[in-house]
Amino acid sequence: MTRKEVTGSRDLTFSQWIRENLPDSESGFAVSDLDFVLWNWRSNKLMLLEIKTRGAKPKRFQKMQWARINSWINKGIQSDWVYLGFHLIVFENTSFEDGKCFLDNKEISEPELIDFLSL
Repeated sequence: MTRKEVTGSRDLTFSQWIRENLPDSESGFAVSDLDFVLWNWRSNKLMLLEIKTRGAKPKRFQKMQWARINSWINKGIQSDWVYLGFHLIVFENTSFEDGKCFLDNKEISEPELIDFLSL
């Protein structure tokens, strides 16, 4: 059974602490969150996901960061694991109910996305 998600309240205390205490981006330091890590411990499959809503486009630094993370994992994942890549899901608005959905810049239906994400 999937556990109930706690939504509607994201504590930004640590995010603010990072901004106030860690090096500035001018120094080359960058911080980014990752939306989802999907993994199936029985079939040894792993996938990383970033979600954008309202048609948002990833920032240049995010694309660069994701490409490197993707490359590093591909080169170093354990041989008994299958890395299925880093994927971008963009909702035209916020969900399938209020607009289109795109997986890696290609429109996708809800059943197709369910199948793809089910590893």
